[in-house]
Amino acid sequence: MQKLYSMLGLARRAGKLLVGRDSVMASVRKGRVRLVLLTRDASPRHRQELEALGYRGELKTADCTMDDLAAAIGKKSCVVALEDENFTNAIQHLI
Repeated sequence: MQKLYSMLGLARRAGKLLVGRDSVMASVRKGRVRLVLLTRDASPRHRQELEALGYRGELKTADCTMDDLAAAIGKKSCVVALEDENFTNAIQHLI
């Protein structure tokens, strides 16, 4: 898990990680998102909203809580997304 947290933190510092429901949903509407990552304590509503928008990409549930994710990226949220293909591939290998 530590490698996943490190990679997410790196993506955040590089400006490639979308954090929070509003920014993720806006990017999904534009069709840019390659991977959406939900924490295990995320509300089922978040998954339903993504499906209602017609999101067909990767939707993964990480084995971490919001607090774990907040410690890794510096911002508390239960949903993050990636638009960058390289970070997406790296994180998929870690999940």
